[in-house]
Order: sequence, then C-alpha cells, then structure tokens
Amino acid sequence: MRINDTKYGLYSYQNQQNRTNISTSPKKTMAATDDVKISTRGREISQSMMSEQTQRQNRIQELKHQIETGTYTVDSNKIAQKIVDFWSSNTK
Repeated sequence: MRINDTKYGLYSYQNQQNRTNISTSPKKTMAATDDVKISTRGREISQSMMSEQTQRQNRIQELKHQIETGTYTVDSNKIAQKIVDFWSSNTK
C-alpha cells in the first residue's frame, strides 16, 4: 500500500473534528444574568454591622494606644463582679 498525500487525510480528520465540536457545543442564544436584590431591612442591617465594626476598630486602636503609653488601667471591681456573676449563673 502506498500513501502519496498524507496531508489530505489529516485535514479531512481535523475538519471532521471541527464540525463535530461545533454541532455538539451548546448554543448560547441569551446571556444569563443573575440579579440580587437586597431589601431595605437588609441594607439597614448591613450598615449597622459596618458601623459597629468601625466603632469596634476605633475602640481597639484606643486600647492599643493606652497600652503602648502605659495609661491603660484595669478595674478590678468590674472583673470581680463579672467572675461572681459568671459563677452564680452557672451554679443554678
């Protein structure tokens, strides 16, 4: 058996593959879009959370500054009261 033109067979095969890929690929007629709608209450909650987070970050920065400068003091009465409250609520 003698093969004279090998290119012809290769191109034929590639064309066949291209036709198959085109016919089996899904057709996109419309672009799919997703919509997210957040309710007014959801926006209020989000803004409140961001506000609280900002206040928390400010408080942390304030405490860090106090610790660095040595002006931070611990109120031992508050700590003692929290310990008593914790143990009295857990023993009931």
